[in-house]
Amino acid sequence: MINYTEKIPNNVDLDATASCSAPRAWQPAYMGWWYDMGPDESHNYEVYLRTAISVEPDGWAQFGYVKMPDYRWGIFLQPRDEKREVNFGAHKGQPAWQEVPGEYRSTLRRIIVTQGDTEPASVEQQRMLGASCPSMYDLRNIFQVNVEEAATSGMVYLLHRYFGRDGREEANLSRAALR
Repeated sequence: MINYTEKIPNNVDLDATASCSAPRAWQPAYMGWWYDMGPDESHNYEVYLRTAISVEPDGWAQFGYVKMPDYRWGIFLQPRDEKREVNFGAHKGQPAWQEVPGEYRSTLRRIIVTQGDTEPASVEQQRMLGASCPSMYDLRNIFQVNVEEAATSGMVYLLHRYFGRDGREEANLSRAALR
């Protein structure tokens, strides 16, 4: 059962191991960054946002008003399925990976780090856009993009959970950048 009142709602059992709990350690620095670099002067606005709550196609999100600092960035992974197959590319039709194969570790880690770094940069670049939005609809869309681009806790989880020491080092470098 997912507890949506947690700081990081999840279906990955963040309390299970030290490596899985890393996103919780990130939370204070991340929220400080969000206050400083998130949408300018938006802390008290109640904004109608879509919030991911599961991986189920019939109920993956909820919609509602939330103050920007109270938004919950969750971590939701599709449950393991030994029958799942790769749907595209060179490995199409082969069993889906349950762990990252050695020959792809470096490339996949680099993609995750790049995404984890560029999404917060997008939030920072959009910081002042709210002051010049032509409509409330546009403002709401900017806020939605901001919360979706700020899903850094998922990247931290993937790096810690699947990439060992190298992943932890990369995540810690990104964490230091939030300060």
